[in-house]
Amino acid sequence: MQTEIKNLSDVELQLEITATFDDMKEDLEKALRAQRTRTTMKGFRPGKVPTSMVQKIYGKALAYGVAEDLVQRTFQEEVLKDGKYDVLGQPTITDLEFDYDTKGNLTATVGFGIRPTFELQDMSKTEIRRLVHTVEDDEIEKEVQAMLESRAEFFPEEGPATKTSYVVVDLERVDEKGETVEGSRQESVPFLLSDENLMPALRKGLTGAKEGETVDVKFPAHDSDEERSYKMTVKEVKRRELPELTDELAKELTNEQLETADALRAEIRKQVEGGWKKRQTEMFESDVVEALIAKHDFLIPASVVEMYQDAYVKELKSRQKDDKLPAGFDVDAYKESRREEAEDQARWMFIRDAIIAKHNLEVSDEQMDAHYAQMAEEGGFPAEMMKQYYQSMPQMLQNVQERMLSEQVFNTLASEMKVTEVDLETYRKKAEK
Repeated sequence: MQTEIKNLSDVELQLEITATFDDMKEDLEKALRAQRTRTTMKGFRPGKVPTSMVQKIYGKALAYGVAEDLVQRTFQEEVLKDGKYDVLGQPTITDLEFDYDTKGNLTATVGFGIRPTFELQDMSKTEIRRLVHTVEDDEIEKEVQAMLESRAEFFPEEGPATKTSYVVVDLERVDEKGETVEGSRQESVPFLLSDENLMPALRKGLTGAKEGETVDVKFPAHDSDEERSYKMTVKEVKRRELPELTDELAKELTNEQLETADALRAEIRKQVEGGWKKRQTEMFESDVVEALIAKHDFLIPASVVEMYQDAYVKELKSRQKDDKLPAGFDVDAYKESRREEAEDQARWMFIRDAIIAKHNLEVSDEQMDAHYAQMAEEGGFPAEMMKQYYQSMPQMLQNVQERMLSEQVFNTLASEMKVTEVDLETYRKKAEK
């Protein structure tokens, strides 16, 4: 048997195998003997069917099984055994030829990807924005108001609708000729004109309208949408009043988990600040990853890209009913549409691994114990119980450790890069540019 490993690129290699029929003869005979013990045929006792008949019936299928097994064993011996190659993803048999009937040679090619080698670039001159946002009292009150909306009361108003009114309308879409579009009529549709998410055209059209009055509202074209025109007849104009947040109402809103209005506001602040902290971290890390990817241009093994593409498909399936994609769904087209994303994700994985290796980063037992203690305090459990729980869930433990390791990576990068803290408005303006 002859083997040769060829470099197709810095990250793509292939193992070429040539084996004679005699190289496989011993394995073929073993396969035939094993098949004979399992074969039953009328007129013969179990396991006593003549080898020539077993060979005639099963020979070709057994031969191809032996050929594939030989290729796999050879790959293990020539590529994986000594650790010379850091193989990534799934090796692929790209070619296999074997004519059993003529007892010809076996030729096979196995393609595989390896970890790319590259130098980490100097990031000391790279500027990164870190969003810093201080939660103000008005943000807390906004959340309080949203919570109180479930207890709002509405009172009829005689005058025209104001920018804070609650308006109920019957509406219908009209075409260019002013005629009603079939099937577009809707009745008793409510709008709160103070809702910041309300379309400006709708707020402008209904502000000042009185009960019984019909107004024309035009929604401008947006992206691929066309301009739309509606006639809206005002049925009711009401004033919305929210209750005062008292200690009693705070108890009621939280199922008596919190005793006072101040305690509720404090809890809301904690949640809002936590949400901002998470958002700031995610945005900073995303910007850092983007900067690192832009600085490092190296080849990515196709097998690794496909690994991420397959993960996208798997994740998409998990969101479907019965974990099945819709009939006719083009999986190949979907994978191709996310190729660039898969390449970026793979590139970041290699960069992250290189940073971990360069700085000898690791998650220590002390760090894990601190994590268990924090989780235990938040959940109200003993730290030792939390530790045992994590250790009983290997995948969960690995995810936690990977996240903690990533935090070390980003902290290391932050110390090497030019990080500028900016407020939300500045961050948005720079992001737009």
